[in-house]
Amino acid sequence: MFVLRPLLLLLLPLCPGPGPGPGSEAKVTRSCAETRQVLGARGYSLNLIPPALISGEHLRVCPQEYTCCSSETEQRLIRETEATFRSLVEDSGSFLVHTLAARHRKFDDNPDPGGCPSLCAGPGDWKKCGQRSA
Repeated sequence: MFVLRPLLLLLLPLCPGPGPGPGSEAKVTRSCAETRQVLGARGYSLNLIPPALISGEHLRVCPQEYTCCSSETEQRLIRETEATFRSLVEDSGSFLVHTLAARHRKFDDNPDPGGCPSLCAGPGDWKKCGQRSA
């Protein structure tokens, strides 16, 4: 969930919130000024962000109601999110691979790390290590 927090914070300004329904007195802003400001600060071209709400029925990730997210903005958000996710997975995976390799090397150097002292007489006695004595 912590990985997706930046994406959620980025997508929140794109959602104008629920529109006025029957019996609702909610005021819906038709401006995308806040979204343009947030995405502009992230390096997005303001030409990609509509100045007012548009229908999002053609979008896959952004809200499919009235939104400040254009198709081009959505595609760029998808690419950035995929790149961020891949980077985080590769970093985590790399740490895991290096940790397991280091522990494997340590075990190869000393097959008796304290788990079965009476059964592992030495490096050549692999098969007895971990087996119960009869």
